[in-house]
Amino acid sequence: MDYDLFQSDDDEEILTAYLEASQQPQQAATIEQRLDYDNGYEDIDDDQDGAALDVLPEFNCTGRDTVKSQLDFPSNSFVRNGYSLNALPPRSLIDNLRFDFEPKQLKICLVLRYLHGEACKNVQKLCAAVAGQQQLQTKSTANWFAMRQQVTHFYHLLLHEQQTATGQAELCALLQLRQLLNSCLDAAAWRILYFAEHSKGNDCTTPAYHLYHGALEWRLLDLCVQRKLQDQPEAQPSYEAQLSRLLDDLVLCSQLHYRSKQSVQLLHTSAFMCRCSKELWLLLQQQTDFWPRFHCSMQRHKAQLPMDATLSYHEFYAWLRLSVARLATQDGQQLTAEALQTGCLLQQFLAATPSEQQRRVYLCLLAPLQLDADVLCQLWESLHRSLNCQFNQSTQPQLDQLPLTLPSGAAYLQRYRQLLQSGGELEDLNLNSFTLFALLLGKTLGRTQSQKLLGRIFSKFSAAKLLALNECGIHHVIELFLCLLLSHQGDFAELASKLREMLLCLALDKLSVPRRQLTAKGHMALLLLHAERRQPLEDYIGKLLLQLSTIRNDLDVCAIYASCLPTIFELSSPDFGHGEQMLLGPWLTHYLEHSGQAAQERVWQAMHMLCQRLRATSVATSAGGGGMWQALQQHVLPQLRLQYVSGFSSWLPKLAAQFVLLDSSRKLLTSLLQDAEPVNLAASAQLLLQVLELGLQPTAEQLIQVWLKSLVLLQPQHADVRQLTPHILELPEMRTLELTASALESREPLCAFFGALGRRAQQPDAVAHVRMQLSHKLHAYVAHFERWHVESCASRFYNFIAIVIYNCATLAYVRSKPSCFLHVALTRFLLPTQLQAGVAPEARLLPLFNKIFPVLLQGLGRLPYRQDAYLTRTLEQLVLHWTPHFAYTTNAKLVARPYATLLQADAAAGELSQFVLQQLAQQFLSVQRSQPGQHVRLVLSLLQQLIVGLQEATLDAERQLLTLLKAVHVPLLEHIMFVGEHESSRLQVLQLYRLLVAQTLFQRSPEAQAHCCNDLRSLAEKHLAHCTYFYFQMLIKLAELAPQLFTSLFDFVREQALNVELKRGAGEDCGIRKCLQRLQQVLQGS
Repeated sequence: MDYDLFQSDDDEEILTAYLEASQQPQQAATIEQRLDYDNGYEDIDDDQDGAALDVLPEFNCTGRDTVKSQLDFPSNSFVRNGYSLNALPPRSLIDNLRFDFEPKQLKICLVLRYLHGEACKNVQKLCAAVAGQQQLQTKSTANWFAMRQQVTHFYHLLLHEQQTATGQAELCALLQLRQLLNSCLDAAAWRILYFAEHSKGNDCTTPAYHLYHGALEWRLLDLCVQRKLQDQPEAQPSYEAQLSRLLDDLVLCSQLHYRSKQSVQLLHTSAFMCRCSKELWLLLQQQTDFWPRFHCSMQRHKAQLPMDATLSYHEFYAWLRLSVARLATQDGQQLTAEALQTGCLLQQFLAATPSEQQRRVYLCLLAPLQLDADVLCQLWESLHRSLNCQFNQSTQPQLDQLPLTLPSGAAYLQRYRQLLQSGGELEDLNLNSFTLFALLLGKTLGRTQSQKLLGRIFSKFSAAKLLALNECGIHHVIELFLCLLLSHQGDFAELASKLREMLLCLALDKLSVPRRQLTAKGHMALLLLHAERRQPLEDYIGKLLLQLSTIRNDLDVCAIYASCLPTIFELSSPDFGHGEQMLLGPWLTHYLEHSGQAAQERVWQAMHMLCQRLRATSVATSAGGGGMWQALQQHVLPQLRLQYVSGFSSWLPKLAAQFVLLDSSRKLLTSLLQDAEPVNLAASAQLLLQVLELGLQPTAEQLIQVWLKSLVLLQPQHADVRQLTPHILELPEMRTLELTASALESREPLCAFFGALGRRAQQPDAVAHVRMQLSHKLHAYVAHFERWHVESCASRFYNFIAIVIYNCATLAYVRSKPSCFLHVALTRFLLPTQLQAGVAPEARLLPLFNKIFPVLLQGLGRLPYRQDAYLTRTLEQLVLHWTPHFAYTTNAKLVARPYATLLQADAAAGELSQFVLQQLAQQFLSVQRSQPGQHVRLVLSLLQQLIVGLQEATLDAERQLLTLLKAVHVPLLEHIMFVGEHESSRLQVLQLYRLLVAQTLFQRSPEAQAHCCNDLRSLAEKHLAHCTYFYFQMLIKLAELAPQLFTSLFDFVREQALNVELKRGAGEDCGIRKCLQRLQQVLQGS
């Protein structure tokens, strides 16, 4: 185009007109004021110009538009300044026009022509700069914003100056400028300009930015000028044509913006490139006939697209329609489905056979709009044939194997409730198209023709079609039914009964395992909804359990049913009056018997919550609550008792405590404590702690018994034991025994308790009946203690027996009572039949018995064992049967430790240790036919360690030596006499005797030496007459070891020998004479 056409050659004329206008008298101003805004404006004086706008609106870009942005346009925007195509624009001050003319000079026709020429020139410069015609630019950087603003201000001038008597020159200038813009802004130009947004706004120096935003301003202002001229006949067609052109251009820009996006990006992207174009769309859609114009523009745009772009066209159509509809909604407008043409456009889209991805995007773009029944019916007719499909958006077969279903009925209900409550928009493309349809159905069911929709849906289902559904189909049916029920605002019972009967047509015995499990999840979701709405459940539960029985209480289906029990009980009414107790039936018992521990724990937790509700609402005896309590007793309590004994779940004691509180007879607690011992060693303590926490006070005997059992099976530091101890210390029995917390912490609690109990029985004021009461209490405390024997706690258990016998022997032993503690402990654990029959005990018990053996003997020693044949026999059997097994180790000191400990502990009296050692010597040192016993070497080694240990003793060493000699000296001498001369045991005894007489303690003890001499005299009186040779051989061997000890005995022995000769009456006996001579030689030789 020739730029010289717009250069003015009549500069002199302009200058003359400028001078004339500036020299006009002041009176002429009033005439011009009366002629300002004749078309709809009031006559306003110059001193009323304060009512006009101080700014000239223009677009100042703030960057790319977003879906979340609101209608908060800048202060200099057209919307904020009252511009609209439905009304006359507001009046602006002409003083703000940035021209090099005075306001009054702008009324001159030649000035107007000059400004028109400058505007055309600036438009062409901007177009040329964008098109790349750099040769037309000056060397200096052009002020693109000033060029754009000059054109905009020219339009504002035309809008300001338009009156009823507008001259043909102004109309011609407007028409020429419009034609110029139309010729420059074609489709190719918009393809370059549509993305020319910038966050810097008008400070941007890019010509494309200013041409793009200038074009938007000029088109809008052109429409505003034409709107003012709507009374002129020739103006209306031009206005309609220009409005259609503007819509076409805006649609084209949005389509170019759409082509730069992926389908998944459309849900989070605005169809408006920037907020300036959004503002222009807002001004356009405020017209009453906007939506018909919009649809016509879209049809014109479709005509320009290739034939294979139908699906992308409909996707773009839905995207742009949604953005404009959101704009209208933010502006406070109410849109209808007829105005948006959702029905017919959806029909065209579905007819084009879209892919799953395209269908998901389209439905997400459709979701925020106002939908009617026809739209949903079209979707249902299109999708119901594909119920058995997975609606996979990829053609990869691996994705078909991905799980589609949810883990439980509660998960189904929660998921679709959350989706329905997520608001009016669906933006998750991970949802398949059928799920999106179900959600759309749920969101619109309350405000559209529900009966028509439900009738159309129900007509597609029959029993045969339902049984033909695969897993995907059943999943889709479940989500459809749930969306219907969750959003239905009518009679819930009527709709729910229809849907559950349809779902019951899927008979479990006719389905494969995966379909069966999925159907069970659907039933549980519906059942949860029934419980939530407080609907009767008897009929539904009865039919469900009947189907469950036909498949023999399949564990997988039972697990699905059981997973919903907590939620159902929580949603039920307080009185459980809707048939919830039917859920506690034989199927639940079967499930508990055959399921794993984790599954059982979930059931116990549900039952615990149920018992809490029964106890909190006090309805266990009411009609509904009574039925629930009976069901619990009939179907849950028997299994609970079994699992309490054999299970480890932490919920078992908690649930048992709840049952104890609900049990009116109060016998359940005693039964649980007296039944078989639980494998969970802390179960009894946990049960009592739960009972105490719930406010029920067990008896003192129960508390102490469980406390003692826990101390045996657990450790005093165990958490449950520590929690139970304060409750024990509060009992009157503990105060009577004067036991405090510090006393229990300072030593082993078992020792402290039984020690205090034993001391109480030994007090002088404890008469016979008091001791009898204490004995009864002791047996109550340790009742059924034999059940406390656990292999993992064997050490503490046997220590417990030893502690009781040591501290409370007089209370633990009741004569002629086989059930007393001592008798049970002896027959079951200390002297069992197998041990007496010669069966060796377990190897792990040997070190333990080696440790507790002296404690047991000392405890028995406090009883009248010499007067009571049973106790005497018991001591003999303990020594006889346990001593040989102490040879489990080669450590001689460890073997002798029980008897050494006993000897040291009984040093003061020595009666018990003498009795025990005497039994030891008599039973193991005896000789049969010159042969020693099997364990003689063990016993001799044991006695040797006792003698060696006397050298290290500091207290009562001489008394211990005398006790030892009184017990074993005579058996040792007799063993030397009668055992064969070549037996090793004879030599071992002689070595033992040499060790004894060599001890300093023995040499310094006249009493010990005198005792040995007395024993030798008694043996001479006893055996010299009939065992003369054996006696002298023994005496000679010992004399060789300790001649000083036997020197004083020689005369006595000779006298006894002569008496033997006299008694025999045969005169002198050569054998006796030789023995005496040999003995004398030994004594003299030493």
